Amino acid sequence: MAVNRTNWDTSTNKDVFKTLVKDWFDSTDRPELVEWKRVAKALSTSDEYERRGRFAGLDYPGEVAEGANIPIQDPKFGSVKDYTQVAYGTGFRITDRMKRFNKLGLMERWTKSLGRMMREGKDVEIAKMFNNLTSTTYAAGFDTLSAAHNSHSLLDGSTTYNDNYLDSALAVSSLESALQYFDYIYDDQGNIFIATPDTLVVNRTLRQDAFELLKSPMKPWEQSNTKSAIYGELEAFVYHRLTAATAWFVIAKNDPNYGFFVYTALEPDSLVERAPDTTRDTQVTSLQYYKYGFDDSRLAFIGDA
Repeated sequence: MAVNRTNWDTSTNKDVFKTLVKDWFDSTDRPELVEWKRVAKALSTSDEYERRGRFAGLDYPGEVAEGANIPIQDPKFGSVKDYTQVAYGTGFRITDRMKRFNKLGLMERWTKSLGRMMREGKDVEIAKMFNNLTSTTYAAGFDTLSAAHNSHSLLDGSTTYNDNYLDSALAVSSLESALQYFDYIYDDQGNIFIATPDTLVVNRTLRQDAFELLKSPMKPWEQSNTKSAIYGELEAFVYHRLTAATAWFVIAKNDPNYGFFVYTALEPDSLVERAPDTTRDTQVTSLQYYKYGFDDSRLAFIGDA
C-alpha cells in the first residue's frame, strides 16, 4: 500500500519541511476539465440499478367501412436493459510524521486534488462511450447494436431502419446530411418524425472547421453568392475527451428522448480517518457510484467516429 512518508521530498535540503521556498508550482492544481454533461443527460438514482424498457405507441388509424368494426391495435413491446451502479474510488495515506512536519499543507492539497481527480475521472470514463460509438465495448442500445450503425431496427417488424452513421469527414455536404437526417427519422412504428438537433460535437482539431461551417452566413469554403443552409442551425462544442482527430457528431441533446445518459447514485465523497493500525497514519478515501450508457441513439447522428 502506498504511504506518503517524509522521504517523499528527495532533495537534500528537505524543502517540504521548511518554509524557505517562496512558492510551489503544481501543474495538477488547476481548473478541472469536466465536459460529460454537454453530451449526456445527468440522471440521479437511489437504487442499485435502473431498468429501462422499450415499447411503441399506437399506429395510424385506417379507413373503417360502414358497419365494420373499428380495428383494435396490439401494443408493440421491445427489450429491457438494466443499468447497474459501478463504484469508482481512490485515496491516499500519509504518515503522522509527514502530516505533522510538512510545511505545504499536504493534507489539504491532496484532499482537494482527490476531489478534482474523482470528478475528472468520471469525465474520462464516460468519454470512453463516445470514443467507441461504432462498437459495443462500453455501451449498446435496446437493439444490441452500437450507437453508430447503418441499420438500427424498429419494433414494427418491417425492413425499415434508422441509419445514423455517415462515416465521412466534416464538410459542408456531410453536415447537410446530418441536418437532413433529423428531418426524416423513423419511430418504432415505422412512421416519420422530426427532431431538432442543437449541438455539433467535434474533436479539438476540427475547432476551426466547425466554427467556420456554423458561423458563416454564406456557403463556407467557396466563392459564390450562395447562402449557407447550416448557418445558425447548431452550436459548436469542442469535446476535449474525443481521441480521434476526425471525430464529429450531431445530437439533439435538449430533446426529452435523447438516449445518452449517466445515472449517479453517489457523487464523490471524502472520508478522512485514522489508518486501521497503530501507526497513527491518516488515510483519505473517496468513492462514487454511477453508470453511463444509452438505450436508443436515433437522436444522435455520428458523422465520423
